[in-house]
Amino acid sequence: MAHAVTIATLGHLPSRDNRLGLRSRDQEVLPEALRRFRDGLGPALQILRSLAPVYRAVYCPTTLRHLTSARVVSDLFGIPAPVPDARINNVDYGIHKGRPLEETPRRSAAVDGPYEGGTSWTHVAGQWRSFFEDRLRRHDGQAVLLAGQSGACPVMMAHICDDVPLAAALSDPRLDIPLLDARGPAPSVSVWTYRWR
Repeated sequence: MAHAVTIATLGHLPSRDNRLGLRSRDQEVLPEALRRFRDGLGPALQILRSLAPVYRAVYCPTTLRHLTSARVVSDLFGIPAPVPDARINNVDYGIHKGRPLEETPRRSAAVDGPYEGGTSWTHVAGQWRSFFEDRLRRHDGQAVLLAGQSGACPVMMAHICDDVPLAAALSDPRLDIPLLDARGPAPSVSVWTYRWR
């Protein structure tokens, strides 16, 4: 069945592990990053609020930094409260969580086999497909926001929306949404848009 859902994806605010260059555990957003983000929107907030009603639903992962980021965006922009769904959580990096990023095996090395103590990318892709068929098919002809997204989202969007083979998407260094952070790229750089057909 053909679908026509416009999907905007948005990065999350940083946790302590993000700041330290570690593979993220389930941590909250840093309070100072949250404050800087709110303060930094300033005069752009009114414009963003005027554009926000286009989104009919907001979905996010269930992990702390993603859920908090999604709630902040929803509150500030005046859009629907985010609906958390564990099926769009990131891959579970298992024993690599809390360790320096460079110690994690390449994503393409865990396509079918799971990270030790975690999950595989094939498992994550199956979860995301389930989410798409269950949730997103309800929004044909509409726009939705996947808020608080990070590492898994651009890979899954390329794989599911653009039919990029999973191994190829995992090997593409461009598929990484920047943190939604005043110290990083402008928020507009963190917004990517896809179509699910």
